[in-house]
Amino acid sequence: MSEASELTAMGAGALARGIAARHFSAEEAVAAHVERQNELQPKLNAVAVALHDQAMAAAKVADQDRPQDGQKLYGVPVTVKECFDVLGTPSTAGLVGRAAKLETDDAELVRRLRAAGAIVTAKSNVSQLLLYAESDNPLYGRTNNPWDLARTPGGSSGGEAALVAAFSSPLGLGTDFGGSIRVPAHFCGVCGLRATPGRLSMGGTVAQVLFGHVPALPDSAGPIARTVADLRLAMDVLGAPVPDASVEGLVVGIYDDDGFMAASAGVRRAVHLAANVLESAGARVVPFEPPAVQEALDIFYGLVTADGAAQLAKLIAGEVLDKRIAQLMQRGTMNGWMRPALGVGLMVAGQRRLSHLVRTTGIRTQEETQALVARRDAYRKRFEAAVTTAGIDVLLCPPNALPALTHGASAALGPATFNYTILYNVLAWPAGVVPVSRVRPVETDRRPRAMDMVDRAARRVDKDSAGLPVGVQIAARPDREDLVIAAMSAVESALSGSVDYPRAPTATA
Repeated sequence: MSEASELTAMGAGALARGIAARHFSAEEAVAAHVERQNELQPKLNAVAVALHDQAMAAAKVADQDRPQDGQKLYGVPVTVKECFDVLGTPSTAGLVGRAAKLETDDAELVRRLRAAGAIVTAKSNVSQLLLYAESDNPLYGRTNNPWDLARTPGGSSGGEAALVAAFSSPLGLGTDFGGSIRVPAHFCGVCGLRATPGRLSMGGTVAQVLFGHVPALPDSAGPIARTVADLRLAMDVLGAPVPDASVEGLVVGIYDDDGFMAASAGVRRAVHLAANVLESAGARVVPFEPPAVQEALDIFYGLVTADGAAQLAKLIAGEVLDKRIAQLMQRGTMNGWMRPALGVGLMVAGQRRLSHLVRTTGIRTQEETQALVARRDAYRKRFEAAVTTAGIDVLLCPPNALPALTHGASAALGPATFNYTILYNVLAWPAGVVPVSRVRPVETDRRPRAMDMVDRAARRVDKDSAGLPVGVQIAARPDREDLVIAAMSAVESALSGSVDYPRAPTATA
């Protein structure tokens, strides 16, 4: 292994310790990651905005000094999702019209990274408007998954997860409005954490502009890394330290089917494998059935579309739109009388999930929107009651029904792309994803045949998915990141040495 590859194989904490001990320089660490990004860019297209010259200059300056107290990422190269403001760069969310607007300051979380001594090497690619499970847009193009270039790394933090998975960055920063950290982490075989809303600042992000009109569903930020220890380190640096906790004595609620979209065989196996690990570590595992997940999805999509996409329409006027965004806008601005008719047509065409979505979303009056917020509150109480009755401390479930999607599949899957993650956005719970295994060849043709077009699309995604990473999602009540991290760490510690554990992506080895 070359010296450069040894450096890119290290996590953020290891790099910080090595730089502090003068085992290698910040310049060497940054140069190795910049070289890796340049090497893989033709394959992955994960970098949206390269900051290589600035990063190398900052590394040289860092090597002339020593880390001060609290600079736990001194000299460490990092990357951030394109939606975070970085001085002198555009924050576009994939909109061509925003490309010429250069930001005059850093987002608060970027400032915190820099204050800890980190060096930003690039901004990573996203889905247009941060709205679908693929990182692909008319401005920066399509990002590929480092495990299989024919598949997506997910979205909207997919570029970030791809860079971390492919050893092009040891630590990334993402946002998660409906699963945008957790789904890419699952698809790319890395760790990701969506913090409790409000724990990490969203100041200085395009996400504020895009989703600020939906205060009932607050967006959240979080780190992406290859190890749980680096997630903990990042949370500390970002201003929301996570205390230690033990899994011994915890009650873990488990489910592998949310009643909306059954998970693939490999994903279900991962959930039960993680449950066995937690049980061996002293936790008690009990079955759990989440109450009416369809209700949570109705609330989420109902609130997002309550303004009839008016806020988004202002942003995209005159823009080149990704076809998925064009479809969303068409449905979001549809006249009320058209919705029932289209819903019937979709049902007849074998799209029952999409039919339900069309019939239950759209423009609402202020009173109707408030009624939907009341439904959210009632659902939260119902969910909390179910968890409390069962004595559950944390929940363990799939992060997604599928492994990494083939390019374009998110359009056909529709609401089935985020159903396992959106639940915890509605609840405002913290949730993380940790890798567990890889899909086995015998698990690629287990999904029952069905007429519904979503189910048929899922069968196509499962096909040829052998070798792709699969993770599990772990969630807990608000502000209990300590329990989430503890459970994730126990799973990682027990399984990271196994043959099936997703370590090095095969398409970028």
